[in-house]
Amino acid sequence: MFAAACLETSTCQPALEELCCQYWYPIYAYVRRCGRDRQQARDLTQGFFAYLLEGNVLKRASPDRGRFRSFMLGTLKNFLLNQHEKEQTIRRGGRVDFVSIEEETAKGLYAHEPSSTLTPDKLFDRRWAMTVLADAMRRLEAEYERSGMKEIFTAAQPYLTGDGECSFAELGAQLKRNEGAARVLVFRFRERFRQLIRSVIADTVSDLEQVEVELAHLQAALREH
Repeated sequence: MFAAACLETSTCQPALEELCCQYWYPIYAYVRRCGRDRQQARDLTQGFFAYLLEGNVLKRASPDRGRFRSFMLGTLKNFLLNQHEKEQTIRRGGRVDFVSIEEETAKGLYAHEPSSTLTPDKLFDRRWAMTVLADAMRRLEAEYERSGMKEIFTAAQPYLTGDGECSFAELGAQLKRNEGAARVLVFRFRERFRQLIRSVIADTVSDLEQVEVELAHLQAALREH
């Protein structure tokens, strides 16, 4: 994520696209939970990314200052605080036309958010945690595809969350392996997923100690209801 701050480098555009992909919905959900309607939340989310880029705000996200998640949430709060009513309908597209916010997608996702006790901050953290897991899953799937093992990924994926409906013996038979080999396969699959979660988090912090802190925060966020 810190690469996104280097606007003049060749790594800037991919990093910005990844930034927007990972953070648009946590930001949108935060704004909605703060009481904005769908259109206001959509416009403010787009406006927030425009603010980040046009003001070179991302350059303040130095690795020396710690967690990118905290930087984004703090910056979002300041942005919303400084918005006037007349500025709430912000232009769409422009320099941030790669921020794609599908109205129906946003509506559908937010409709499934817990409506009880989650504060805007807690909802932001929960959505951040889910995007980290989704990113790690995408990376894991890409690794298996590159290795020509998409069938193994598809068969083993349910076992990450304990949702696998068949036994290890059945999984082995499905993959033409014995039960012991199936157990080892799932163990390695889970372990690689954990490693990739840490890798995703490591992109947003300045040292390995903070990875463990953020991992604990992720686990706590997922337990919130």
